[in-house]
Amino acid sequence: MNPLEGLLDLQSHDTRIAQLEHRHAQLPERAALRRLERELAKRDEQIADAEQHHAELARLQRRYDDDLSSVLAKRERERGLLYSGQVTAIRELQSLEEEVAALGRRQRVVEDKLLEVMEELESAGAALAELRTGRDELALRIDAISDRLTAAAAEIDEECERVRSDRAAVAGQIAAELLELYELLRTQIDGVAVARLEGTSCLGCNLTLPLMEVDRLRRLPDIGEAPAGGIDKGSATCPSCGRILVL
Repeated sequence: MNPLEGLLDLQSHDTRIAQLEHRHAQLPERAALRRLERELAKRDEQIADAEQHHAELARLQRRYDDDLSSVLAKRERERGLLYSGQVTAIRELQSLEEEVAALGRRQRVVEDKLLEVMEELESAGAALAELRTGRDELALRIDAISDRLTAAAAEIDEECERVRSDRAAVAGQIAAELLELYELLRTQIDGVAVARLEGTSCLGCNLTLPLMEVDRLRRLPDIGEAPAGGIDKGSATCPSCGRILVL
C-alpha cells in the first residue's frame, strides 16, 4: 500500500478522535450542569440570607417575650401592692395607680410588637422552607444530569479508546521518518497534516495548484525510490497550506 495512503488513514483516525474529544467537551449535559450549579450556588446564598433573617426575628421574639414577662411580673407586683392595703397614703396610692396604668400601656405596646414579630417570623419560616424545598429539588436535578453526563462521557471515552487503538495499529505500519513529519505538521496546521490532491486542487486548503507544479509533483519518485540525497513523493507538500499531498 502507498505509505501516503496510510497517512490518510491515520489522519482519518486523528480527525475522528478530535471530533470525539470536541463532542466530549461540548456535551449538552455539561452546559446544563454548569447552569444548575450556578442556580444552586445562588439558592444557597438565598438560604443563608433567609436563615440569618429568620434567626434575627427569632432573637427579637425572645427579647419581646422577655420584655413582656418582665412587664407582666412588675405590673402584677404593683397591682398586688396597690390592693394589699399596706399602702394607705394618698400620694403613694396615686403613684402606684399611675405605675400600674403605665405598665399596662407598656404591656400593650410590647404585645403588639410581639404579635408583629411572630407574624413576620411565621412568614420568614415559610419562605425559608420553600427555599430549602427548591434547593432539594435542584440538587436532585443536578444528580440526574450528572448521571446522564457520566454515562454519555463514558460512551464517548469507550469509542475514543477503540479509535486510538486502531490508530496505533495504522501508525505502526508507517515509516518512522514519515510518521515524525506527519506528527510535526499536525501540531502546526490545525491538526490536519495530510491531504489528497484531487486533480489540481489540494483538498486541505482548496488551493488550485499550477499544472506545471502538479506535473512536477507527480513525476517525483515513489517513497524510498529516490537516489541518495534526492526527494520523493513523501516530500510533496502543498505550497499554500504546507500539508503533505497524497497524489
